[in-house]
Amino acid sequence: MNKKKIMDITTKNIKLSVEDKEIMNAIEIAKIEWENAEKFFQFVKEPDMVDYAIHLQNAASVRYMHLLRMAKNKNISGNYYEFMKEFDAR
Repeated sequence: MNKKKIMDITTKNIKLSVEDKEIMNAIEIAKIEWENAEKFFQFVKEPDMVDYAIHLQNAASVRYMHLLRMAKNKNISGNYYEFMKEFDAR
């Protein structure tokens, strides 16, 4: 069973609007993109590619932080965050 399916099943009891769910999914995608950008940075050797990797990292982190602020401003349930912390720890 993949992570998205598990999230969908376990978050059914958490009351989120469609827009809130879209934000939470975007946050998860942005987190993955940020992690991938960090891995890419560690992999590249050429100076031009290092610059590109730094740009990717910065863009990914800015997007992730923006989405987190959006979720916070909308008061999206902290239960979801707690669930994700536990899920990521496994």
